[in-house]
Amino acid sequence: MIGENGLAAKLLFYSLVAIMGGAHTGDSYAAVAPKATEAEAVRFLQQASWGPNKATMQRVQLQGIAAWIDGQLRARPRAYPNLRFYPESQPANCVDTCARDNYTYYQLQKHFFTNALTGQDQFRQRVAFALSQIFVTAQGAVPMPAWMRTYQQLLYDNAFGNYRELLFDIALTPAMGRYLDMLNNRCQTPVPANVNICRNGSIAQPNENFAREILQLFSIGTFMMNQDGTYQTDGAGQPIPTYDQAMVEEFARVFTGWVLAPPLRGVGGEVPNYKVPMVVRRNTQNQEMHHDRGAKTLLNGAVIPAGTDAEVELNLAIDNIVSHANVAPFISKQLIRHLVTANPSPAYVGRIAAIFSANLNSADQLGVVTKAILMDPEARTLPDSAVDPDAGKLNEPVVFMLNFLRAFEAKSDGVLNGGSRGSAAMNQDVFRSPTVFNYYPAEYEVPGEPNLVGPVFGIFSTLTTITRANFINQVLFSGIPVSLPNTPKGTALTLKIWEDVADTPVDLVDRLSCWMLHCTMSQEMKTIIVNAVNTVPVTNLLLRAQTAIYLVATSNHYQVLR
Repeated sequence: MIGENGLAAKLLFYSLVAIMGGAHTGDSYAAVAPKATEAEAVRFLQQASWGPNKATMQRVQLQGIAAWIDGQLRARPRAYPNLRFYPESQPANCVDTCARDNYTYYQLQKHFFTNALTGQDQFRQRVAFALSQIFVTAQGAVPMPAWMRTYQQLLYDNAFGNYRELLFDIALTPAMGRYLDMLNNRCQTPVPANVNICRNGSIAQPNENFAREILQLFSIGTFMMNQDGTYQTDGAGQPIPTYDQAMVEEFARVFTGWVLAPPLRGVGGEVPNYKVPMVVRRNTQNQEMHHDRGAKTLLNGAVIPAGTDAEVELNLAIDNIVSHANVAPFISKQLIRHLVTANPSPAYVGRIAAIFSANLNSADQLGVVTKAILMDPEARTLPDSAVDPDAGKLNEPVVFMLNFLRAFEAKSDGVLNGGSRGSAAMNQDVFRSPTVFNYYPAEYEVPGEPNLVGPVFGIFSTLTTITRANFINQVLFSGIPVSLPNTPKGTALTLKIWEDVADTPVDLVDRLSCWMLHCTMSQEMKTIIVNAVNTVPVTNLLLRAQTAIYLVATSNHYQVLR
């Protein structure tokens, strides 16, 4: 923080008094000392939220980090807008905004960005977005936004819930069923006469997509892990696989027989029911139609006996997966990477994995785990650049954009995804991951840096570097104009407080160092920016402020969260 006579200290003092009501004695006020410094609060909110704004900063400083998290864990989730259910084939009378709102992801993406900028449940939003990049679905196979809305609401509502229950719910979500082909998946062996195998005489081979991805991406990963997230190796020093093709086939047989619930009444007639979990297909005698009822051998030699009902099998299979030793370090490590650092130490992963396992049956397991991730010493201690130059992570495009917009109190209609300067142009099209492996590979190594993991570098290029700079330039100097029907506001920043201090470049840059870089800007960088600001006439305070902000926002120091 700058000195007690600086702008930051003055603003903080008066805001503390306003929030607490103060203790009035004559003509003086007594304010409660903050429980987190400005630098601590900024850095924390860059990890735990979509970035600091003045109101959130005040709450964190007053409450302290742990108390703020606890409040966020109790906050009621907001709902995505209820979208009308249309048939997959666009009706002739659905044109213009009808087509945009019901056959594109426009409304969902608009709500996502609006809620990110203004919503109070910041921590839940960040965790839900992280989960959406672990349990991936995407528009390619889930074209209708109403269906995707149901899936994203599930992640949002259960961001702080129990991992096992979330995995079970995901398995039966129609959007996931369609995306990874569990929907209408059928049994393998045509033995109509044998009720323990399959009743319908189908000759279809069970689809293996969901079976493979629930193992590889949603739970245990490809190779055996120690509890600290490091890989186990065999006598030849090679990593040990967690499963093989035969195991995928066994799980594929488990995930058979599920179909959509009865159709909904939508616009233009009946539409597929993507609002509620899938159900087992049964005949008029209530017998399972497409489920493989043969015996199956799962992880660690667990056997499901022949003749087991589909619902029971699904629960047994989920329990079998969740009990695997890899789940705790695998999921813990991914959540750490999304929230704090791309290369967590084994000790960090081990501490979080232990908490994950200790809360395996807790209703608030993920809430406990994510709080522990953010309260861990490795998250709360500013890394020493000289000792650990590779700490932290490159901010993904959506986080980068929202951090900047919230920092400068942006007023926006939420139309921030499309166009040449939106998140899609930076290779992160919200809810439209190009593959089930997310926008970027979880284990992507930084080019030229063996053994240094930097997942977001997988979508970082010369082009996206320019796109990031163009986004900052546009929103800072001109704002994002209204470009589509029914988008009344566009996007614009609030820069008055920065304009007010721009007559003194040293003070301006000191403030930006604390507000954007948690007070870590080097003296060399400060000098460069001060000199740049001084080239702008003092009569143009707005441009002086914009110049300084632009140079900070486009720097590697701002784009890499440490």
